Formats: sequence, C-alpha cells, structure tokens
Amino acid sequence: MARKGPSNIILNRIIKCMIFAIVIGFVPLACALVKIQLIDYKTYQSKAIEQQTRDTIITPKRGVIYDRNMKEIAVSATAETVFISPAEIETDEDAETVAKILSEVLELEYDSVISKTKNKKSYYQVIKKKIDVDAATRLREKIKEHGVRGIHLTEDTKRYYPYGSFAAQVVGFCGDENTGLFGIEKKYENVLKGMPGRVIAAKNARGTEMPFQYEEYYDAQNGQNVVLTIDETIQQVLENHLQTAVIDGKIENRGAGIVYNIKTGEILAMATYGDFDLNEPYKITDEAALKRIEEASDDEKKQVRSNELQAVWRNKFISDAYEPGSVFKILTVAMGYEEGVVNSNSTFNCPGGMRVADRIIHCWKREGHGNVNLSQALEKSCNCALMSIVSKIGNEKFYDYCEGFGLLDKTGVDLIGEAGGYFFNEESFKNPNNKVSLAVASFGQTFKVTPMQMVCAVGAVVNDGKLMKPHIVKEIVDDNKIVIKKFEPETVRQIISEKTSDFINQSIEETVATGTGKNARVSGYRIGGKTGTSEKVDEYTAEEGKKYIASFFGVAPMENPEIAILVMLDTPRGIYLEGSQLAAPVAGKVFAEILPYLGFEPTYTADELVGAEVTMPNLIGGTSESVNKLLSSNRNYSSFTIKTVGDGKICTDQLPAEGAKIPKNSTIVVYMGGKAEGEEVEMPNVIGMTPESANKILTNAGLYMKANGAVDKRSSAVGATKQQYPEGTKLKRGTVVSVEFYDINGVSEGISG
Repeated sequence: MARKGPSNIILNRIIKCMIFAIVIGFVPLACALVKIQLIDYKTYQSKAIEQQTRDTIITPKRGVIYDRNMKEIAVSATAETVFISPAEIETDEDAETVAKILSEVLELEYDSVISKTKNKKSYYQVIKKKIDVDAATRLREKIKEHGVRGIHLTEDTKRYYPYGSFAAQVVGFCGDENTGLFGIEKKYENVLKGMPGRVIAAKNARGTEMPFQYEEYYDAQNGQNVVLTIDETIQQVLENHLQTAVIDGKIENRGAGIVYNIKTGEILAMATYGDFDLNEPYKITDEAALKRIEEASDDEKKQVRSNELQAVWRNKFISDAYEPGSVFKILTVAMGYEEGVVNSNSTFNCPGGMRVADRIIHCWKREGHGNVNLSQALEKSCNCALMSIVSKIGNEKFYDYCEGFGLLDKTGVDLIGEAGGYFFNEESFKNPNNKVSLAVASFGQTFKVTPMQMVCAVGAVVNDGKLMKPHIVKEIVDDNKIVIKKFEPETVRQIISEKTSDFINQSIEETVATGTGKNARVSGYRIGGKTGTSEKVDEYTAEEGKKYIASFFGVAPMENPEIAILVMLDTPRGIYLEGSQLAAPVAGKVFAEILPYLGFEPTYTADELVGAEVTMPNLIGGTSESVNKLLSSNRNYSSFTIKTVGDGKICTDQLPAEGAKIPKNSTIVVYMGGKAEGEEVEMPNVIGMTPESANKILTNAGLYMKANGAVDKRSSAVGATKQQYPEGTKLKRGTVVSVEFYDINGVSEGISG
C-alpha cells in the first residue's frame, strides 16, 4: 500500500491556506459590496446621478407688492445669472479667454475669474448674479464671437422699487438671493417668494450636456402678490410734509407719522424720515452719519456703519418707544368720564401746581389756568386738572384701562420689528399709596409706548370706544389679480361707551378750534386733536441739555370721525420745541390735501376768512349778461369780485383760466374784447401779515392766494410764516400762490405736557 509522501501533505496545506486566504479576503470585500449596494446605495446613487446629470435651478418671479389702488411698489425685473463650468474648459488658453471675456463685459477682476476656472471637477461656479439684459446680450455676442465653451447664463430676476425711497421702512428690501430681509418683503416672504423650478440635463462621459431631448424641465411657480392698505398718494403727501418738518425743525432723531383709518384699522400711510433708497439700501447719504463713520477708528468703522444702516432701516413708528406727553390726556379724561367720577359739568382749579404725597408737581403753566371745566382741561392741556381726575380714578382702574387700551401689549400689526412699551410694574403701580406715579402718568410722563400703540389707543376713544387691530396688508392676489386671501377689519374689544367717545370728540374738536391744536385747522373741515410735548428725562446730559419729543394726534371729519393722523418729531433742535408748534401744522397740511382726495366735502363757516377753493368756470364766448348770470346764480362763484376789461359784447379771455383752483373771494378779470395781459408780475413779501392783509397785497399784485394753516379771523395772532415763492420772483399774472399761516396765540401746552 502506497504511503502519502511529504509532497501531498504540503500540497494540502497550501490548498487550505489558499482557501483560508480567499475567504479572509472575500469577507471584507463582500461586506463592502453589501454596504455599497444595500446600505449606502442612496449615497452612491446620488453621486452617480450627479456625475451623469446637471441640475440647474430656475428662479421663480417674486410676487409684486401693490398699493391699495394696484400701483406697483415693488416688482421683479428680468435679469440673468452668469456661471461657468470649469470641467468644460479644456485648455489653459481657453480658460484665459473665458476670464478675459467675463472680466471685460461684467467689469470684474481678471484674477478673480481665472481662479474659478482652475476647479476642473466643478460644473457650477457663479461669476455674477442679476446682470441686466444689455450686459447679457453683450456677453452672448462675445461667446459667439470667440466660440468658447463653459460660460452659461440662466434666467433670474432682480427686485426693483419704482418709487425709490417710498415707504422704505414699511416695504423693506431683498438680498442677493431675492430673499426678503426687511419690512413687508420679509414678513410676507413665504407668500412672495414662489417655488423654484429645475432643468435636469444628462451629461456624457466628458461631462458636457447631451442633446436637449435628454433633459427634464420643471416650471418655476411665481410668488403671489401682496396688496397693501397704503395709498400711494396719501403716502407721498405724508412723506413730503414730514420731510419738511424734520428739516425745518432741525429734528435730530428723525420723525415718524401715520394716516390711519380708525374704523377699519387700515394704515393708509406710514413714514419715517430720514429714509433711504430701496434700490440701494446699503448706501448711506446722511452727512452726519457719514461723518460719524469717518471719525470712527479703523477697528470700529465696520460696526459704526452697520449701526447707521440699522438706524435708518428701523421703522420708528413701530419700533421706538417714547413718552406720549399730553396726547395721553385724551385717555385719562375718557377713563374718568367712563367711570363717572367726572362729567361735562365738572370743574377744576389750577393754581399752577398740586401737592401729591411728599412733593409739588407743577402744571406746565406755572401761573396756573384758574378754574377750568372738563372740556377745557383738554383744550388748555391743564396738568392739575388731569391729576385731579386720575386721583378719583385710582391706581388699579387706571392700570386696567391702560391694559384695555392695548398699551401693555404689542398691537399685532403685520410688520417686522414691532416693539412694546415700557410700562409700570403692575404690583407696585396698583399700590394705592403710589400716588406720584399715578399723577405723572395722567399726563403721559414716566412711561413709554410706541406711536403705533398710541394711535390705536386714542383711535379707539374717538371710534365709539372700539379698539381695532391695525393692519397694512389688504389682500393677497394671484397674477390675474384674483383675490386669494382678504384681510377684514378686526375689532379687538370695546373699551368705553359711545357716550364717552362723543364727549371726547367734542372736546378735542374745540382743542383744535380754539385751543393748543389750532395750528392743525383746515378751512372747510372740522378737525379734532391734541398736542403733546414730552421731556426725554432718561437721555438728559449736561453736555447736550434737555431733549424733547413733539407730537400731535388729529382726527377728521368730526361729523363722523374716520381718518386719524399721528405725527411724532424726536428731539427738535430749532427755535420751536412743542407739539403745537411743530407737529400740529404737519397734520393740518396733510389733512388739507388728503381729505378732499378721499372724497370728504368741505363745509365753510362764516368765520373762515380764506381757504375755500372753487374751480374757475369757462366764461369765454359768453355775453356780458350770460357771464354775470353764471357767476351770480352759482353760490360757489357769487363771492367773486368781477373786473371787466374792454367794451366788447363777447367774452374773449378770462383770468384766471378755466380749471384753475382759486379762493372763493377772489377778484377775477373778464376780457370783453382782446386777450389777457401776459406780462409777469413780482411776488411781494407777505411774511408776518394777517390772512386778510396778505390776500389784499397779492390781489393788488395780480396774484391769487391759497391760504394754508391756521386761518381764522377770530384770532388776532395769525400771521404768514411761509410763502411759496421768495419776494421778487417773476410770476405769470394770475398765478395761485400758497401761503402758510400760523397762530402763535394760546397754542402752548408747555414742555412738561
């Protein structure tokens, strides 16, 4: 029997070792295959798809922002984004050509572009976003001329604001990615942004695109459109007069204003000045701000610049709390009247100050107002009367009313950045022994609210006691302007009765007619309102001295109150400091323009001297008899003084021309043969004159006066403060000239109130 030799044993061992090695080597490989194919298959599948396809995002068109009359406030203009695909650029020479074309056409640094061509594994390197159509056309021509590959353009959009700085802090702006960063743009980002589309194209082994039949296209969905409650015309009026007030009054810390519908909660206009251009939101134009940046150290410049931008972007009306001053007295009187602790027959004695606890708190009028009734407490803005009223209301009731008026909470307005106020601690304030805090709170001092909170609260008082939730978006619409969502008026709560509201309305109307608010009067309209001047005690420094806030709340028409205006001017540094001097005239000018625009018809009283306007009719072609009959039979023209030139039988010309708006008591010239004199006349100086004297001087000069402001023959202290054209300006005979009047008699509400 044959025996196994050593060679067979060795061979068996070798075979076993080989089998073992194969098994040992295959197990990790098998595990790896299992991991790749079963566990991590999605990762590798994704990488394979990435190698085999190119996925390009299609930017959707951002929704339009409209004013309430469908005027475009923010739109998306067509633009294109340029990117390169370095993997498609084959040689260094091609890369240099690509970099040269892009740097020249797009005005970029050559080195920056050439560096992006080096990443040969990349198919997407952004070169420049949102180039305009002209630049895109030039670039395509260059690509065609040089026959280069690897440069691509994709459709994009660029946000554009047709009105520039219009409602800047309200509308807000977008960043480079068309994402809302501020204002309505940010608040309604999910509505406006839309849904991106995609183009998925197959690539060959070289990484270049396959023919178009191998691509899939997914449409972008455009954003929906936002319709604001803002009225572009009213917004422009508010902004113009606010700007003038800030500049003329040397307002250090900007001014803010609102036009608000107290019945619906709709914001018709909201402005903060200074403002900025929405198309260039990072550009600083204010000289004082630029100086602060320049004076900052190198390490601080970036932060100082950021602070300045944040300040100008800030919507002062909703974000900055202030002490409301005497405007708050409307709320205090309403509380007392509603609680029955005072009534229309209540009287108060004001000696100029009142002892409260361990101190004397003075009225703004140190010599005192003497005896005043409840309505006069508002009209004369008497601090002592208010302290007497609030002592009867008590700490707990006062605090509860403030909460009811919404002063302890944000209003919930649909804007980014709304802040709350700084009110008293409930437990300490409701302590009945805390009489000092209660007394000074009665006239709007030692606590802070935002202007938005204040206009809503006082608006509730004059709106039959109903507090409305403010809103600035009216509806959401699609591209066909079909309404997707409508925002209806929302009543928050009933705070006081209609009876109390009626009494307050009568009192604040008298405040404008004869009291501290008379510089807000508008001929032909019944205006109500209250002035306020508060000291910024927490900002006092020995170097800068005292600082104040001037404000005014007004509402019209008082037959059926609907439109409210609140103006707040922060830190005036001019000759005037008070709300009656600075803020009331602003509201009056805004009312004078927007009330006729909104369709409210004027009703003139016998005491209103000038200001009533009529439209000049056409007289040409009429006989002397027909002209006289037309002018005498119509009550709008019956107050004209008629001057006839010539002895013809037919009217051949008239002065002023048909359609001109002139005061009712104007002198008109009727030419019976011949033409109106075409010579120029000089503008006289009427500054300081009464309305009657100024009208006479202008009429004698061949001009017509449009009187604005405090025009009332009952006051002996009304004088012209501003005329539309400087003295000596050459004007065409018959020109209508605006003159502003101001009443300096009895308008002070005092610095402390």
